Amino acid sequence: MDILVTLDVLKQHRDKKEVNFPPNTLVTKEARIYAQKHGIELYIGDKKVDEPVQSSSSPIVRAVITVIGEDRVGIIAGISDVLANANVNILDITQTAIEGLFTMIMVVDIAKSTLSFDELTKQLSRRGEELSVRVDAQREEVFHFMHRI
Repeated sequence: MDILVTLDVLKQHRDKKEVNFPPNTLVTKEARIYAQKHGIELYIGDKKVDEPVQSSSSPIVRAVITVIGEDRVGIIAGISDVLANANVNILDITQTAIEGLFTMIMVVDIAKSTLSFDELTKQLSRRGEELSVRVDAQREEVFHFMHRI
């Protein structure tokens, strides 16, 4: 079984200088960047995880996607499929199911999307309807503006 280490998972280990994960673990780029910035060495089995490649290509343009609804099989796959088909990269993802209620938050890079943000939002909403969940997408700057204290 594969394990996914996201930024949220790695933050739970912020007081450590070395963190070991079992074989078949995947570490998101955002988690690797966090580890690099905080001097944390990551290992999968006995192999050290490579530091993230700093690309000089297009800058990251982030969006926040939220999904809420009744828990059922295929929600993550359905939303991820829309993103993959639009060439949208998932930077970080967290999800939980509590007493049958499913929630997921994704931070994605839309810089290389083959769809406009409006069209991507429409496709995500349509897929959400098919999956009987509510899907909302906001550009990162809008999300932060709306949720500031």
